[in-house]
Amino acid sequence: MSFLTKFSLKNGAAIFIVALLLMGGGFYSFNGLKSELLPNIDLPNVTVTTIYPGASADDVDKKLTVPLENVLKGTESIEEIQSQSLESVSRIQMSFPFGADMEKLTQQIKDAVENVKLPEDAQTPTVNRLSFGAFPIVSLALFPEKSEQNVAKWVQETLKPDLEKIPGVSAAAISGVPQTFLEVTVDPAKASLNGLGLSSIKEAINGAFFSFPAGSIQENSIKVPIHIEQKITTLAQLQALTIRSPITNQTVRLADLAEIRSVEQRAEISRYNGKDSIALLITKKQDANTVQVAEDVYSILDKNKDKIQYATIFDQAEAVDSSIKELISKGLYGALFAALTVLLFLRNIRATLIAILSIPLSLLIAAIFIKWWGLTLNVMSLAGMTVAVGRVVDDSIIVIENIFRKILRNPNADRKELTLEGTREMLSAILSSTITTVVVFMPLGLVGGITGEIFLPFAVTVVVALLASFFVSITIVPVLARVSFNKAPKEPKEPYYVRLYERIIRSALAHKALTLFIAFLLLIGSGVLYAFGNVGFVFLPNEKVKIVAATIELPASTTLEKTNDVSLTIENRFEELKNRYPKRSISIGNFDFESGTTLPNRATYFIELAEGSDVPLEVKNIETVLKDVLEAQAPGATWAVREQGGGGPPSNNNVDIKLYSSDLTQLEKAALQVEQWMQQRSDLKQVTNNLQEKQQQWAVLLDGEKMKAANLSSFAVLGVIADRTRPVNAGIFNLEGVDQEVRLSYNKSLQGKAELESLLFFGPQGPKKLSDVARVEREDVYTSIQKLEGRIYAKISGQVVGNDIRAVSTAVTAGVKDLTLPQGVTLESGGGSDQTVQTFVDLGVAMAIAIGLVYLTMLVFFGKLRVPFIIMTSLLFVPIGALIGLILAREPLSLSAMIGLLMLIGIVVTNAIVMVDRINQNRSAGLTIREALIESGKTRLRPILMTAIATIAALLPLVFSTPEGGIISRGLAVVVVGGLTTSTLLTVVFLPVVYELAFFRQHRQEKRNATSKSATPKKK
Repeated sequence: MSFLTKFSLKNGAAIFIVALLLMGGGFYSFNGLKSELLPNIDLPNVTVTTIYPGASADDVDKKLTVPLENVLKGTESIEEIQSQSLESVSRIQMSFPFGADMEKLTQQIKDAVENVKLPEDAQTPTVNRLSFGAFPIVSLALFPEKSEQNVAKWVQETLKPDLEKIPGVSAAAISGVPQTFLEVTVDPAKASLNGLGLSSIKEAINGAFFSFPAGSIQENSIKVPIHIEQKITTLAQLQALTIRSPITNQTVRLADLAEIRSVEQRAEISRYNGKDSIALLITKKQDANTVQVAEDVYSILDKNKDKIQYATIFDQAEAVDSSIKELISKGLYGALFAALTVLLFLRNIRATLIAILSIPLSLLIAAIFIKWWGLTLNVMSLAGMTVAVGRVVDDSIIVIENIFRKILRNPNADRKELTLEGTREMLSAILSSTITTVVVFMPLGLVGGITGEIFLPFAVTVVVALLASFFVSITIVPVLARVSFNKAPKEPKEPYYVRLYERIIRSALAHKALTLFIAFLLLIGSGVLYAFGNVGFVFLPNEKVKIVAATIELPASTTLEKTNDVSLTIENRFEELKNRYPKRSISIGNFDFESGTTLPNRATYFIELAEGSDVPLEVKNIETVLKDVLEAQAPGATWAVREQGGGGPPSNNNVDIKLYSSDLTQLEKAALQVEQWMQQRSDLKQVTNNLQEKQQQWAVLLDGEKMKAANLSSFAVLGVIADRTRPVNAGIFNLEGVDQEVRLSYNKSLQGKAELESLLFFGPQGPKKLSDVARVEREDVYTSIQKLEGRIYAKISGQVVGNDIRAVSTAVTAGVKDLTLPQGVTLESGGGSDQTVQTFVDLGVAMAIAIGLVYLTMLVFFGKLRVPFIIMTSLLFVPIGALIGLILAREPLSLSAMIGLLMLIGIVVTNAIVMVDRINQNRSAGLTIREALIESGKTRLRPILMTAIATIAALLPLVFSTPEGGIISRGLAVVVVGGLTTSTLLTVVFLPVVYELAFFRQHRQEKRNATSKSATPKKK
C-alpha cells in the first residue's frame, strides 16, 4: 500500500482537503446520531396476551392458556415457552434464538392463535414483540398550576394528543385521571320484584336510542331513503324511560327502579410526595432519538405552564446525557494523557501533534460509518470510541517516530525520500498489526445471545476506528511530517532507558533458561494469587442505584379505597423521613398496560434516596415501615422491596431455584420452605417467590337433577349471578348535549353466602332460589398458575450479595438439595451463574478463534511457521498483569474484563509484530541473529513503549472511575492496563530469547563462524 503514501506526498493539498471534508462529515454525522442508553436490540421474544373478564386463574389456564400453548409450542425455532394464568388474563411468552426471522415468526403466531377456539367472552389474543426501545423513556407526575383547577379533562383531550403528535412518540399513557360517567344505581329488591336485571335494563336503554335505515321510497323519480329513529336527549327522558316487567306485564319507570346521577371515579390513584397527581408515561418508537423525544416532551409541557406543573420521576434521556458526557470526558482525558506520553518520548511538539491528530480524525471517520450503518450513539458505541482512543494513535506513533528518527540521523537527506522510506519500512508492521486487531473482534459475533448483540456496536466502532487510523498513518501523517520538519533538530543522545534495555537484553540472551524460568514463574504465580485473591466471578458487577422500588399487595378482593387508606398511612411514615427519601412516587390500583386490567389491591412506590445513602440499610428500613403498617392494618398482605436497576441487560447475578409439581398445594409448601431458607442467607438479597398465595372464592355447584326439574339451564344461572355481581356498561349516549358513558350497577352488593343462595331464578316452574338447585361452598384457589414448557412450576430467586455468584450459586443449590421437600416436588437450579458460565465459555471460544485468526494473518504476512509462533508467545504473559490488576483493584472477573482480555490479544501482538518486523529487516540486511535482535530491540523499544504507555494513559480515567454495573466498566480498563504493562515489559525481553531459540541452529552456526574468524591469525 505504499502507493497511497506516494500519492499523498505528491498531492498534499488534496489530502488536506479530504481530511477536512472527513472531519466535517464526522462532526455532522456525530451530531446527527440518534442518542440511546443502549443499542436498540429487537429481543427474540413474543408475548401473547388474552383477556377473559371475570374468569378465575384456573379457568383462564384451562380455557385459554392450555389451548393456546398446544398450538404455539410447535412454532418454528422456539427455544422456550412460559405461561402465566391470572384472574381474567392469560400471558404466554415465547423465546427464540437471536437471528431468527421475527417478522415471519410473529405472523405465524398471529395466524396460529386466530384459529384457536376460545370462549365467546374472551377477547382476541394480542401478539407483541419486545425490544429495548419499547420501554418507557420518561415518567412524570402532573399537577394543576392552581390548586382549584381541574385539568384532568384538558390532559386527556388536549395534552395527550399533543404529546402523541411528537415525531418519535409511540404512546403517552395517562393514569390517575378521574373518569366522569352517568351511574344508574338499581335497587335490587325492586328490580327482583319486577323480574328485571341489569341486562334487561341495558336492553331497554339501548332500545331507546334506536337508529336504523329502513329502505327508501320513490318520489318524483327520486329515491328518498327512510331512517327510523328513537332518541332520548335529556336526563329527564331517561328517568321517565319505561320498562315492561316479565312478571306483572306492567311497565315501570326507570326512575322508580334506580337512582341516576353523575359520578367521578378513579380506577387508579397517583401521588407524588403525598400530593395527588396524574401519572404520564412516554414511550418512544423503536427508531426514535431518546434525547430528542424527551426534549420535545418537556418543550410542550413548558408551553403549558399556565395550566400544569410537573415533576420528573424517571428520565432515560438524563441517563443517556450523563453517560455520553462521562464517556466523552474520559475519552478527552485519555487523549490528553496519550498526547503527553508521546511528547515525553519524542520531545517535539510538532511530531506529537501529528501523531495525536489520528485520534479525532479516526473517531470522526468512525462516526460517519456508524451513522451510515444505522447504528446509534449509545453506551456501547461511545465506549468503543473511548477504548479506541489509546489504540488508534499507535499506527501514527510508529510511523512518525520512524520518520522522525530518520530525519534526526540524516538531516541533509531529501525529506520526501526519508518520509516515504520511513513510512514504507513500517507499512508491513502496522498493516499486519491493524488487520490482526481487526480479526480479534470478528469472533465477538460468535458469542451469540444478547451479549453478542449488545457488543456489536462496540466492536464495529473499534474496528472502523482502527482501519481509519491505519489509513491516516500512511496518508495524512507522512504529508504533515514532510512539511513540519523543515529544520531538523539535533539528534539527542541515546536515552538512558535504551542503554539500560541493551544491558538487560544481552543478559537475557546469555541466560535463556533463567529468563524463561522467571517468565513462567510469574505466569504461574499470578494464577495462584488470583485463585486465592477471592475477587469473584460475575456477569456484570452489581449496580449501585439511588432508587428503591416497593410493592404492597393486599388480599385479592380488597377494594381500591381500602388499598388507598393503607397506602396513606405508609406515605405519612415516608413523609416523616423526607430528608432521606426526597422523591416518592406512588401508584395505587396499578394499571397493567399489557393486559389492560387494573389491580385495585396493589400499590407501587418508587423512592429516590438522598445522596450518600446506604442502599441496603434503606431497603431494610423501608421493609420495616411496610411490615409495621401492613401487619396492623391489612393482615395477610404481602410486600416486596428491591433496588431499582438502571435498565439494560440483566446483570445475571442471581440464583434461581425452580420447583415442579402437578400438586399445587405441595408446590406452594415447597416454594415457601425454600423462600424462607434463602431469606436467612446473608449472601442473598431480594428473595422472591413467583407462586402467589391463594384467595377465597364461592363455588356454586349445580345439581343436574334439580336443574332439570326446575327447567333451568346452567347459562341462565350464570347470567343471573353475573348480572347481580358485575356492573354493566350500557354504552355512550348524547344526553343534555354531551356524550356520556352510562354504567349500571346495584346500590347494594351481595352480602355473604345467604344472600347469594337467596337469588331468584324465574323459569317455567316459577321462581326458584339458588339454594333450591345448587350447593354453595367456600374454596381456596390460586391467583396465578405459571408454567414452563407446559409444566407448573414455582421459581424462587435471590440476588447475590458480593461478586462471587458462582460460589454462592453452588452453595445455595447444595443447600436446597439438602432440604426435605414435600413428596412429588422436583428441583432444578440455575440462574445467572449458568448464563454467565455459558457466556464466558462462548467468549473463551471467541478468544481461541481470534488467536487462530491472528496466527493465520501473521502467516500470510511473514510466510514462515516459526515467526508467527514466536509472535504469539507474547500472549503468554497477558494473564500476569491482567490477573494481578484485578486483584489489586478488587475487580471481579466479569464480562467487561473478558472483553478486555480479547482486546489485549490484538494490542500485545501488535507490539511483537513491530519488533519481529525490524528483526526480519535486519536479517535481510545481513546482520546476525544476535545483532538483529539487539538492534531491533533498541530501535523499536521507543515506539513500543510509546504505543503501550499511550494506550495505558488513555485508559487511566476509566481505571480510576467506579461505574459499577456498567457494561464497559472499570474491569476492562484494569485488565488492559495490567495486561499491557506486564506483557510489554516481558515481550521486549522474552520475545528475543524465544526468537533466538527458534533459530538456535542458525544462531549457533553464526556464533561458530564469528569464533573462527576471531581465532584466525591476521596476516602481517
